[in-house]
Amino acid sequence: MPRPTYGPTVKARALRLFEALVSFAQDIANQGNPDIKFRWIEKTSTHPKLVIETQTRYLIQLTKQDNYPGSLSKAQVVEALQRMEDFLGILEDNRVKKKGTEERHFTLTLYAPDLATNLELFNQQWDNKRPDKSKQQSLTTATTPKTCQALRPKPGVPFQAPPLPAYFIQRPEVSQDLKQSLLSEQTAKKGTLVVSAIYGLGGIGKSTLAAAIAHDPEVQTHFADGILWATLGQQPDLLSFLSSWIQALGDHDYKPTNTNAASRHLQTLLFEKATLLVVDDAWNPDHVEPFRIGGAKCRVLVTTREAQIVGVTRYDLDLMSPSQALALLEEYGGSKLQGSDRKQAQALATTVGYLPLALELAAAQVADGISWRELLTDLQTEIALLETLDLPGAQEVDEKRRKHYSLVASFNLSLRRLSSEKFQQFAWLGVLPEDVSISPALGTTLWDVSPREARRTLQYFKSKALLLSGKSTNGTPSYQLHDLVHDMARRLLTAQAATGAEGSLPGLGLTWPQAHGQLLERYRQKTENGLWHTLPDDGYSHSYLTWHLEKAGWVEEVHQLLQEETEAGRNGWYETCERLDQLGGFVKDVAKAWQLAEEAFSSSPTRSISLQCRYALMVSSLNSLLGDIPGKLMAALVEKQVWTPVQALAYLKYIQNPSNRAEALKELAPYLPETLLPEALKIAQAITDEFHRARALSEIAPYLPETLLPEALKIAQAITDEFHRARALSEIAPYLPESLLSEALETARAITDEFHRADALSALAPHLAENLLPEALEAARAITNEWSRANALSELVPQLPEILPEALEAARAITDEWRRANALIALAPQLPEILPEALEAARAITGEWRRANALRALAPQLPEILPEALEAARDITNNTDRANALNGLARHLSESLLPQALELARATDNTNRARALSGLAQELPEILPEALDAARDITNNTDRARALRELAPHLPEILPEALDAARDITNNTDRARALRELAQELPETLPETLPEALDAAQSIADEWERARALRELAPHLPEILPEALEAIRHIKISILHNDSGFEESGKASTIKILAPYFSKKLLLQALEIAQSITDESSRAYAFREIAPQLPENLLPEALEAAQA
Repeated sequence: MPRPTYGPTVKARALRLFEALVSFAQDIANQGNPDIKFRWIEKTSTHPKLVIETQTRYLIQLTKQDNYPGSLSKAQVVEALQRMEDFLGILEDNRVKKKGTEERHFTLTLYAPDLATNLELFNQQWDNKRPDKSKQQSLTTATTPKTCQALRPKPGVPFQAPPLPAYFIQRPEVSQDLKQSLLSEQTAKKGTLVVSAIYGLGGIGKSTLAAAIAHDPEVQTHFADGILWATLGQQPDLLSFLSSWIQALGDHDYKPTNTNAASRHLQTLLFEKATLLVVDDAWNPDHVEPFRIGGAKCRVLVTTREAQIVGVTRYDLDLMSPSQALALLEEYGGSKLQGSDRKQAQALATTVGYLPLALELAAAQVADGISWRELLTDLQTEIALLETLDLPGAQEVDEKRRKHYSLVASFNLSLRRLSSEKFQQFAWLGVLPEDVSISPALGTTLWDVSPREARRTLQYFKSKALLLSGKSTNGTPSYQLHDLVHDMARRLLTAQAATGAEGSLPGLGLTWPQAHGQLLERYRQKTENGLWHTLPDDGYSHSYLTWHLEKAGWVEEVHQLLQEETEAGRNGWYETCERLDQLGGFVKDVAKAWQLAEEAFSSSPTRSISLQCRYALMVSSLNSLLGDIPGKLMAALVEKQVWTPVQALAYLKYIQNPSNRAEALKELAPYLPETLLPEALKIAQAITDEFHRARALSEIAPYLPETLLPEALKIAQAITDEFHRARALSEIAPYLPESLLSEALETARAITDEFHRADALSALAPHLAENLLPEALEAARAITNEWSRANALSELVPQLPEILPEALEAARAITDEWRRANALIALAPQLPEILPEALEAARAITGEWRRANALRALAPQLPEILPEALEAARDITNNTDRANALNGLARHLSESLLPQALELARATDNTNRARALSGLAQELPEILPEALDAARDITNNTDRARALRELAPHLPEILPEALDAARDITNNTDRARALRELAQELPETLPETLPEALDAAQSIADEWERARALRELAPHLPEILPEALEAIRHIKISILHNDSGFEESGKASTIKILAPYFSKKLLLQALEIAQSITDESSRAYAFREIAPQLPENLLPEALEAAQA
């Protein structure tokens, strides 16, 4: 019996069957198949179970209907089930008799309720369990699996290349030459590489070759800033492609309205980047020009049937070799060809000229049950017919035209075998734009069928090789059309009905505007009252509605679309695009409408100018609107369900200020569902300022699932500034799983600055597994800076107590006396016997204040040194430092030492004497009158006010006197400050003095200071809130300030303090005041503080005010 294998090919087959089973049961791909019985156990739990009862042949059939070419064989299905049982441990075989039966009865324990997470965790678990020997064999004997991406793109780095087909055949003799040409010095000078096939011939594999280049690890490493991809086709929307590239590079603020502006902006963004730009399926050299951009490290790769692009490096793509063509047929069918089938397949490959697309079409028909012999005969007949129809009387057909015939014949054979209904459905694919993703939701409207029927039809076309696999979204498959297939569908859509001529395919006989008009009418039926902004989201219509309106000739509908209003009187199309996170699409629609208005100038100049002005204002308003909404307001809108989390993230992308973006991420993170956290992580990664990027990363780290933590770590690793990198590592360290801590430790060790390296190691130390501690210890020992090494070692002591002597030695080696003392004090709790040494180090500190602080820190562990600590405080010559030291020591002093401390406090100057006495008063209440006298004797108004405030908690009965003292202060600012500070004690201790405090506040002439005093009293006197609010409204700073920004920041900060106490009526007034603030940062600050207090019905008004 052969030994089980666990390599990438086996994994891919097991994963394919696993995906097919879960998709089927979740009704993602359920065809209502009565031959596969299933039931769920605890479907909504963390690990639901799926029970399947069927036969092997029906599992094979299930893989024929999935999103991959061909199907699994019986042996492959059996092997996949066995690996799920004996390797992954997620399958339990429920059969009584297990040998000699085709029955399959088993229970699958899933990793999660949703498909996407199941597939990701399946991959992870397989790789984690895979034996090291198996991994090593793959590294030494195999290339990258055909179905897997060669190198995972870094988080936040754009990678737009399409996936390689599962049956992709490596063509190293072509791809290596092409790659070398792309990266060569000659290419570097010209900047553009064109991949060109035989002139005028499609289907030779140009796009697949470009995708293979993009997936090459060496290419991805070289182009470290990403790979951008645009498939143009014959009538490309250049602005849309350029705009998508701008956003992919992280700039969500710039909204170009024409191609030239977008291209210039991209040139700026790409100037310092190493990025590969792929322009696929270019038909017109002029269409390529806007994409010929970037600095010295960028390259442009173009695929085209023409080679008329000037100034480029040309590469002519050859046909597949006979062996490669046969390998493609075998890969598609999933098995080796033998005997006569192999000979017939080789003959067929020769007949179609080794064109990959023609080979795929043929292989799909064989997979559907047509024999190789029959298919070859039919194909030869079809080619002969085409030659006769096209060139009557000609004696010979050149090789290029013969290949064209073979491709058309392959199409015709596939289409002739379609039913009438399927033929018409295929033709309707021609109404769609090129390179669009086709989902079941789109198919539902396109063909006017049920969602299940749309899924079934798409899978059917995929099985016939008429559709390509697209990118899956939330477990829902999508498909794409090869450009030649799209051309065929478009011709059939507009061709005349069957004429009866032999060999002709019947068309639907529609004009281009008619076809678009009919599709639009189907969509209109889904709206409310014919308003386009009420159209349900199908992932397609909102992106391409204006394109279809233009193609149908419904230009007036385009203008009307942008004027539709909601019931609340807001722009309906804008709100819909905002809700769907498609604000970029809204800008594109405005640009298109603007262009149409310009084109109408000659026929209707007045209306054209009016519309152009309207669109200019819309663009201007959008520019000022986006990015001004504070994070707290966004969070409140999401919390109260006024906004969806998607809407909030859409706005967040447009915040350009790094600090504001990080703040907004912090506020929104608790409200984001797990599905949106990857997008939040990308937004954090796109912050250009590294300090705020590290901050944003630390704010969202607590909410990230384990699957995203590897990306979070990579973002931290990519920070170039070592201080910020160390900070980011420190912040995410508590959340990293054990599997990532080794990588995090390696990142910390790579920090060159020893101070920052020690910080990172210290933060990681408490979380490291036992096997990583020796490596961390080695890193700590390698630090040469004495203080940093001692800190790093001391953090490792709790995990490695045996290194205490070494940590002690490192602390002793610190030459700076203050730092040495602190290091010893930090170690003392683990090593009490070093307390005398720590005390000696503290005594040796020459700086008075530092010595006193060190002794104070030791006092709780060595109470016998308190007299010495008090003496050290006595030696401090600076009065303020001495008072602070006494305050710190007070709570530790014994009764016998308190008199000495009192004597020391009395010996200082008036200002600091009051502070020192106040600190001692808690232990010696009898000295409070003396402290009060000292406070009264302070001549400086500000210091006297502070002294009175510090005494107030201990002397409630002196509050009237303290209030008089505060009222006697002549300076408005100092008097208001004294009143504010006293107000914090008034409600609990002496409520009857509140009216006096209010009188004092109201007597302040300066509007700004009066408002500040009132705002401090307002929480305790709710009835004066309107007065406080009115005071805020009329704040005008003294001419001495002459700073309106200061005035407005005062309004904002006052609103912040009062907001929690406002009634609904007062909140409305506060909103009005906030809206009147012209300084953007102060206005945003005010809205941010009001937002959490607002009831749900006021949030829309707050949003509107913030956007104004």
